[in-house]
Amino acid sequence: MSEALTKYHENNHKKVLAVEDDATSRFILVNLLEELGYDPIEAEDGREALAIMENDINRPDIIVLDKVMPGMDGLEVVLQLKKDPALSHIPIVMVTGSKTPEEVKEGIDAGVFYYLVKPYEEEVFKSVIDAAMREAERRTTLRADLKKHQTSFGFINKAEFTIRTIDEAEDLACFIANCFPNPDRALPGLASLLVNAVEHGNLELGYEEKSALLKNGKWRETLDLRQKQNKFKNRAVQVTLERNAERTLVNILDEGQGFDWKEYMDIDPSRALETHGRGIAQANKISFDNLEYSPKGNAVTAIARAETSILW
Repeated sequence: MSEALTKYHENNHKKVLAVEDDATSRFILVNLLEELGYDPIEAEDGREALAIMENDINRPDIIVLDKVMPGMDGLEVVLQLKKDPALSHIPIVMVTGSKTPEEVKEGIDAGVFYYLVKPYEEEVFKSVIDAAMREAERRTTLRADLKKHQTSFGFINKAEFTIRTIDEAEDLACFIANCFPNPDRALPGLASLLVNAVEHGNLELGYEEKSALLKNGKWRETLDLRQKQNKFKNRAVQVTLERNAERTLVNILDEGQGFDWKEYMDIDPSRALETHGRGIAQANKISFDNLEYSPKGNAVTAIARAETSILW
């Protein structure tokens, strides 16, 4: 089977909403998506995009959205989507003609964590779209698992857990998210923090190393192998959950060497085109009202207040 045909079968039925007012640019964007094996849905402006999003049948997995459009620009579309809990989890790739730090930060503050700059470089386009789709699939899986765990969580005031693997981290995120005031809001942040504790903490996988592994498709295989090494196989992540009428708190402690967490609390505009490294910033900006790391970086406390107006 050819590489193109293989990609088609792997990605078929994965929908991408392509929002672009310029017909030529939209044609190029749609063709690039089709070459990657995705199923593009076209919208020529922000209002048409929002109308499409209201239809459950045509609802895409990710959105590729031009920033500058007449009538309703890309940022306005993002803000409308983030107001709707049923749509706020869908990853958005913002297309811009400029990647100045100020413009990128504006999008990040609105809830955009993936960027593409015109004209598209083929390899960058592929890596960003694939990264956004991986995030969409991860969120869909986690949200489905979340519903399986929704039972009598209101009785839990304090609990302690021990995890060792990525699978256990994601399972625990789905479990304890139900203890938070807004489970959908807390879930992606919990998953990111718990996976980070295993992956970057206990298994000591560095940022650059992960970039290379994602590029060649060896990320999960490498983690599984590293988990079996003598240096790492007995390491565990300790998780403590506490809640009361005012707030829910989770504390996560790994056995790694720690890291310089300060540069990851916000998305650095210079890393906006990279395919990972957004988890902590998303947890900080979206999932929790307060996120605090220990000076060393191997312990983090996340807090969500009982009442919050943040939807995204």
